[in-house]
Amino acid sequence: MAMITESNIYCGPCESQHSTTVAQLWCPNCDEGLCSKCMEYHKVSKSSRMHKTITIENFKTLPDFVRNIDHVCSSHDNALDLYCSVHEQVCCMDCVSVDHSECRGITSLTKVVQGVKESAFYHTVMKNIEDLTEFATKLQTNRRENVAMLQQEKDLLIGVVKSKRTEITSHLDKLEKHLLQELDSTINLESQQIDQAVSHLQRKICTLKEYKNQIYAITDNATDIQAFLALKEIDRNVVHEEETMLCVTEAPGMKETSVRVEFANEIVGFVQEGKLMGNIELTKISTNMHFPGTKSQLVKTLSDIQPGIENIKLTFVNKFQLPFDMDINICCCVILPDERVVMANNSNEEKGGMHIFYKGGEYQKHVVCTSSPFGIAVINKSDIAVSFYTEKSIKVYDSDNFNVKFVLLDGHYVFGLSVDSDCLVSVVRNIGIHFINCSSGKTLKILPSDIELLTYVHMTGENTLITDYEKDVLYCRNRDGDTEWKFSSHAMKGPRNICTDTVGNIFVAAFVSDSIIAISPDGKESKKVLGVEDGLKNPKAVCFSPMTSTLVVVSQTGSALKYNLSYS
Repeated sequence: MAMITESNIYCGPCESQHSTTVAQLWCPNCDEGLCSKCMEYHKVSKSSRMHKTITIENFKTLPDFVRNIDHVCSSHDNALDLYCSVHEQVCCMDCVSVDHSECRGITSLTKVVQGVKESAFYHTVMKNIEDLTEFATKLQTNRRENVAMLQQEKDLLIGVVKSKRTEITSHLDKLEKHLLQELDSTINLESQQIDQAVSHLQRKICTLKEYKNQIYAITDNATDIQAFLALKEIDRNVVHEEETMLCVTEAPGMKETSVRVEFANEIVGFVQEGKLMGNIELTKISTNMHFPGTKSQLVKTLSDIQPGIENIKLTFVNKFQLPFDMDINICCCVILPDERVVMANNSNEEKGGMHIFYKGGEYQKHVVCTSSPFGIAVINKSDIAVSFYTEKSIKVYDSDNFNVKFVLLDGHYVFGLSVDSDCLVSVVRNIGIHFINCSSGKTLKILPSDIELLTYVHMTGENTLITDYEKDVLYCRNRDGDTEWKFSSHAMKGPRNICTDTVGNIFVAAFVSDSIIAISPDGKESKKVLGVEDGLKNPKAVCFSPMTSTLVVVSQTGSALKYNLSYS
């Protein structure tokens, strides 16, 4: 790597020939600076002609920790071109053989970072920063308003005290002065605590703004590898900021504070011997501004407990139902980011289409479709992909007005859908499983399937889960279509839709068995978590929200059960 000083960055090839020439451009792939002469060789060399360079000025905008990211293993002096998803570490071939020989999911780093600047991970980090900034700003405003309110209450109470003062004899002047001093010192102390909270929040806002600026610089100028590793570092920092944010909300200055005066009995009764005119009393209640937390925080919380299926705990929240009892065939459901629930009604009759419920279970509206929908999935953060096998297409709706934005896989019999990051997985009957880039709409891969009535699919990490409801089997297959494992049980008859929780536990809607079956990520353990005794009958649709740890199960007849998922 070319030598970097505060003022100059020198040309790497020239330095290797014991010459110091100031670099004009930077090649992220070669990880070195280039002078104008060496740049000409760089452009025509077979090994570097496809490399994209940036100006030294733009390179210097990258954060120091990004510029100092190593591309060579410090232990083995090999290229860091692999990634272990188990340990979330970059590694070389020797690292794999020494430290990661038993880790599943060793992947090419180039493949892992492909599209990172447009990925869901990128947008998640940015959204976490924006959410934390917005929350800190709201708290800051709230605290300032509390200070203003205290000052208003102080002014009001001073007037009350003086009014009371005129009703009693002059010898209470001393007591009045003492009380007003106590009031003033109390307000000053509370205001100082709130001002400290405001200052703390301001520092957090500045820190979060710096992270956001760093990401903008990374997006414009860093390589995909740099962007991926930098986003991992920033994400860890944002999680730390969130943890400390929760501590800030518990600080003394974050309590909703008001003040009042309780007059002494002696004053009320005009008793001349009274020693006090009154007491200053503070009322403190927690602010009703609660930060919901982010996915990163949820993952951290779950990492501190034992998330095995034997520890799964479902806490009933509510039950809701379609407001009619005819023409119902619910096949899939999904939870939107605002916690609304969308059901896909595959009925061919008048009530077919999508049905939307508010967070609390109240029915919002019926979205009429031109034909019967089947699969449904949230893409691009808030858009909804819906499959129509009779129309042979996938339509993408916006989640606000439910207008069609664009169409995918036109001309294919599409059934089940699933999304992981920026990849949409779709079942095309008689062909196989299609992997589609959500942003570009381009089909990345097609995996043939040997399941005759292929219907439901769910992608989790590098694997794809598929149910065969005729043979009562759940398959786990890798991206090459090879079966990693398969699961069957007498308790899982007629398996339909699938979802996974944050730690990879699998939930299958067993239609014939009237149950929800939880299966461990390796397919070796299982447990019935819901059944007839819970009011379940012919479940077809099941979905999970990692943001709220909510599980929703919907029967074919449109009866929905909502649970909070935790681990005992």
